[in-house]
Amino acid sequence: MRGISIEIKMILGVIFFTLILVGFERFQFSENIVQQFLESKKSKNKLLIDTISPVIGLNISLGLNDANAEYLNQIVKQNSDLLKFDLMDSKGTKIFHYEKYPLKEPQTVVDGIYYASQSIEDPVTGENVGMVDLYFDDHEYQAMVQKNKVITMKIFGISLFGLILFVLFIKSEFKFLKRLSDNVLQYDPQINNFTLQKSDRTDEVGVIHNAIISMVAKINVYATLLDDLNQSLAVKVDERTKELQDANLKLKELSLTDSLTHLSNRRNLALHLENIWELAKRNHIVISVIMCDIDYFKQVNDKYGHIIGDLVLKDVADILKTSLKRKSDFIARYGGEEFVIVLYDADIQDAEELCTNIQKNLETSGKFKYKDAKLDAITMSFGVSSLVPDNTSEYNDLIKSADRALYQAKETGRNCFVSIPL
Repeated sequence: MRGISIEIKMILGVIFFTLILVGFERFQFSENIVQQFLESKKSKNKLLIDTISPVIGLNISLGLNDANAEYLNQIVKQNSDLLKFDLMDSKGTKIFHYEKYPLKEPQTVVDGIYYASQSIEDPVTGENVGMVDLYFDDHEYQAMVQKNKVITMKIFGISLFGLILFVLFIKSEFKFLKRLSDNVLQYDPQINNFTLQKSDRTDEVGVIHNAIISMVAKINVYATLLDDLNQSLAVKVDERTKELQDANLKLKELSLTDSLTHLSNRRNLALHLENIWELAKRNHIVISVIMCDIDYFKQVNDKYGHIIGDLVLKDVADILKTSLKRKSDFIARYGGEEFVIVLYDADIQDAEELCTNIQKNLETSGKFKYKDAKLDAITMSFGVSSLVPDNTSEYNDLIKSADRALYQAKETGRNCFVSIPL
């Protein structure tokens, strides 16, 4: 039912309701007419038999059969609907018979209407002296039924004509609404293609039509404002997105970079080792780690202050960074004055060569001369460890081994390197 238009629903509803109402009312009216006719017929027949019974009974008791015949002939003439009249005495002997024409079958027997029978009593003694049977035709009933059918057909014809006029009227009204709905469905605020003008109608359809036109006009205004706002908003969104991307990039760099030396921090070191560890394990590649520490750095801080100490850390970080030769070499500040260098596909000899190169660069850099302080030579101690990752090892093992080697280098006298292969 949801797919059927309101127009069709309304037309079908009115037709159905009208036919049901007219049919029910006509049925009730016909039934009332039939019942009234039958009751009237029954009353007439009863009145007839009640009227003639005393006369017949008296004539029979007096033996006036000729008088009875004359009387009953008069009754037959006065009642044209009588088809058959039989009078019998108490012994069953037929003493009067009338038959308008031979009856093949008795008509529908409805007691008191098409057939009436009654015992005849002596009005003086009350003794049963006979029996009378009367049969009536149904031409009046058939005429009444036929006339009722004609009237019913006329009523349904008039109703049908009224319904046709109603359908035409509804279709004409919905034609206007359909044109309105088609324009609304095709309406696009971006091209403003609503072509209907205001209506002069003052009924509900006209009110709806004009209300929709007013709404469309407001939508056009708001659509224009919304387009302008969307364009402005798109520009602002692009700007804000770029700002957020830049901020996220800076946050990412800050989360993985040491703020003082701008080297990778300890977190980034762990991520790097996790990535290359699995790769080296699959390909059986050696990894070397150098853990280095600035010698006597606490004395620098104590003597010259933390500002000078920070400058020393920056310069050492620059020297360490420039000493690396391969793109795969990785350096991070481990904490305080400690740094870690990770060498992928480099054995312990390669790592020792790098330590030697760093020591030379520290000696010849010409750095560590500041406005407020001229430092003595800055040296570093190195702990070197190397292994090929397998299922029994972890990268923390390599870090711990390099840390032990660094401790031994400091115990040995600093400004040197100690190697512990795994």
